[in-house]
Amino acid sequence: MESALLELRQLRHFLIVTESGALSKASSIIGVAQPALSRQIRQLEEELGVQLLYRHGRGVRATEEGAQFYAAIVPVLRELDQVKSDLVAAAKVPAGDIVFGMPPSMSAAIGAEIVSDFFVHYPQIKLHLVDGLSGFINEWLASGRVDMAIINNARKAPYMRMDPLLEVDLLLFGRRRDIDAIAPDTETFPTPALVGLPLLLVGRNHGLRRELDGAMQRLGLELDIKAEVDALAPLKKLVRDGHGLTVLPHGVINFEASNPEFSFRKLVEPNLTQRFMLAFSLQRPTTLAMRELARRVRVELRKAVEDGRMMGRLSKASIPYDGCGDL
Repeated sequence: MESALLELRQLRHFLIVTESGALSKASSIIGVAQPALSRQIRQLEEELGVQLLYRHGRGVRATEEGAQFYAAIVPVLRELDQVKSDLVAAAKVPAGDIVFGMPPSMSAAIGAEIVSDFFVHYPQIKLHLVDGLSGFINEWLASGRVDMAIINNARKAPYMRMDPLLEVDLLLFGRRRDIDAIAPDTETFPTPALVGLPLLLVGRNHGLRRELDGAMQRLGLELDIKAEVDALAPLKKLVRDGHGLTVLPHGVINFEASNPEFSFRKLVEPNLTQRFMLAFSLQRPTTLAMRELARRVRVELRKAVEDGRMMGRLSKASIPYDGCGDL
């Protein structure tokens, strides 16, 4: 690499020496001492096996071979300069393809807003949004299927880095008559009292389930899990049909929460939460487009919390998480 860089400098310096007609003048223009500049020209002549410059009392001029070489490298160097200018300009404009994974609670709250925002403001970015439970998204990050993702209660992994986004409360959710029967006239429900309830939960590889299982283990309790369902639509249908209760964050049940047939209670004593992280795959470099997407995610999340689409506490963007601790 050093040799290639030296050769490029030699070409540029030869160009300036030829155009200026004097080593002393070229030395002043380039900012290189005249002896060093002379050595570069001699090295170039030795590599090419021809004399490029004729030295005379008033300076230098190109030999026939030197003039031919000069004519050949001028368009090459101009093309290189144009490529450099194009790359610098491109680096200032977000562009490219991004595959972005989001859990259902996030895609329901801010997915459409992010995509429509990119349509308007970032036409050079092709954004592909994929929706899935956090356990699946983690697998997609590991395989390189997604470039960025929002995941929850994630563990450290060598294939991604993470920044904190949002912490949300977990809720006991079900039909209103079922919820009111076990927790009348209250907005909360004690976590230990989940024992004995017919629960329909996501599988053990998902962040929400790990949080719930960990809390039960610390309490020395065991849940009565009626079924594990790793798809939200059938999970909520089973709840609607009265087959049991479930534990979910507010963003997932935002639509049902406004339906009088359903109700929810915040889990307390201890409080159960989900910590959402913005994850970047380490299988590709973080581009300007990806950094802009990260910024827009934070903007839209703040709006969603402020207008009630999500219930949670925003993390400070200035506190990065690099995967060095276990969440």
